Amino acid sequence: MLAVTETALPGIGLSIPSVIEREAEPYLAIRAAGAMRDLPHFAPPLLPKLHAFMAGRGIAAGPTLFRYLSFGHDGGVELDVGALTDGRQTGSEAVEAGELPAGRYAFATYAGPYDRLHDAFCMLNGWFRARGLSAVENASGAGHAPGGQFEIYRVGPSDTDDPVQYRTDLFIQLT
Repeated sequence: MLAVTETALPGIGLSIPSVIEREAEPYLAIRAAGAMRDLPHFAPPLLPKLHAFMAGRGIAAGPTLFRYLSFGHDGGVELDVGALTDGRQTGSEAVEAGELPAGRYAFATYAGPYDRLHDAFCMLNGWFRARGLSAVENASGAGHAPGGQFEIYRVGPSDTDDPVQYRTDLFIQLT
């Protein structure tokens, strides 16, 4: 997470959010956990292993995604580092089969580098809460687990060397 004085950057921003309905969508993923501040160091490096697993089984990888499973009060995060698939697949000991849940979502597209995604999610959260909407989530003593919070990477480092050109769809499931 960047300091509040470092978040602005010419050419980046968030689309005007909206509420959309989504169908369930299958994916394959590797589960990861660690400190949120260290996420760039432990989550993205799992993608080559996931893509190798999929290629070895002849499974076409769709767009990559991070699905957030829990956020701890201690700054920890648990997530699925995954890729969308055309249909339900079978995982392995290291790769899990999952499904993005169907439902109603707050949605926006973020344009820009990944180090500002946290701020984009905060803006999306503020937008739906200001309209009296609430997210699906389960609270626990250690933190909270969103019912459906994920980001799908539409344009990323494999498509362009310019992080300002990255495009990430943000989703938060609503009650």
